[in-house]
Amino acid sequence: MSEASVVAVGTPQTFRQQLARVLEVEVDEVGWVQSPTAAEELLIDAHHPIDVLVLSPEVKEPDALGLAEFVGRTAPGTAIVLVRDHTWNGLLPAAMRAGIRDVVDMTQGTEELREAVERAIVWATNLRSQTVTRHADASRTTRGQVISVFSSKGGSGKTFVTSNLAVAVAQVTNKDVAVVDLDVDMGDVFTYFGREPTASIQDLMALGEGATSERIREVGAEVAPGVWAFGAPPDPAAEPPAGEAVGKFLRALRGEFAYTVVDASVDYSDSALVCFDLSDTICLVTGLDVVGVKHLAKALDTLLTIGLPRERFRVVLNRADSKVGLDAADVERVMKIQVDAMIPSSRLVPTSLNKGRPVVLDEPSSEVSRAILHLAARFTAEREETPAGEVDAFAAQPDAGRRGRRRGLLGAFSKS
Repeated sequence: MSEASVVAVGTPQTFRQQLARVLEVEVDEVGWVQSPTAAEELLIDAHHPIDVLVLSPEVKEPDALGLAEFVGRTAPGTAIVLVRDHTWNGLLPAAMRAGIRDVVDMTQGTEELREAVERAIVWATNLRSQTVTRHADASRTTRGQVISVFSSKGGSGKTFVTSNLAVAVAQVTNKDVAVVDLDVDMGDVFTYFGREPTASIQDLMALGEGATSERIREVGAEVAPGVWAFGAPPDPAAEPPAGEAVGKFLRALRGEFAYTVVDASVDYSDSALVCFDLSDTICLVTGLDVVGVKHLAKALDTLLTIGLPRERFRVVLNRADSKVGLDAADVERVMKIQVDAMIPSSRLVPTSLNKGRPVVLDEPSSEVSRAILHLAARFTAEREETPAGEVDAFAAQPDAGRRGRRRGLLGAFSKS
């Protein structure tokens, strides 16, 4: 039995409830993912057909068109319905060329949306019935793990953790690791290795368009044994790259390297949010100070609100032995989340930065290095416990909706 599958895409989460009401079905019969990038991940990992993606009015038009292009290449049997809450001057022709089935203006009422989804389900199920085999596995490539490191407060040690964690993961796994600097205005990842980036933002983003393994490594730089760095010269006037381009770039690295460690920007730009969507693990870094903990609490709340699963987050407490009136227990009480790693203070950290050599390489037996190596071992062990691609895509998304007995509209279009 092949059953209809409808997934709402985009914030707020209440869009899922709104769509369910329009379709006159239970909320759990409609899946949900927080962004077009998350929808692409869902399609990559899906073991069952997804008939329709319904994009919320919050999804930006370039992201919608980028998703349509991705769907056309990897899941041509999935239809897209784009919902707008305003008049869409000139959008329909571009949407149709990109492969979007319908653009619905919600200012005209909800009946048009219901009819558009009905038509899309019929189109998808008819197309699938004419296809002997669904080639979902054909688009799958080797998939590495992405670990992003984030702090919205400067001076937390985000870049220190990123650079040393990449080295530690390479040592623990004996595999090549990519380290990425997404802080395009004032990134410092290369500085921790005593190097300067030479690639441009355009060079990096071009890797997402089918670049070969040789080209990927040519644009990167091997900055430590088994560690390849990707970044552009810092430019305070630089515009962050588009989220769609960042997603393709990170997927290219994920296909080339077993692990990719990303130094995310300190804000919630499109590029940062796409990075979080693609991350298997998100490290939130803070120090033992009230301002840092408040930033961390706000960051966690913000990222949970946009739909990222709580289980992706790990809290890293930097300079954890500082005697400043706070300790790990205070952080855990405020955050209501476990502190996963505590990195002690050490003069070796600024010394290693001045040398241009990560402390994990320069002083491997130090307490700081041991703490980071322990964190790397934990992340890599977690991956071995749940190999990528073995989890059903719907099961991996808490709100994506489980495939079970369908009722109402969705069940009405079931095909044997």
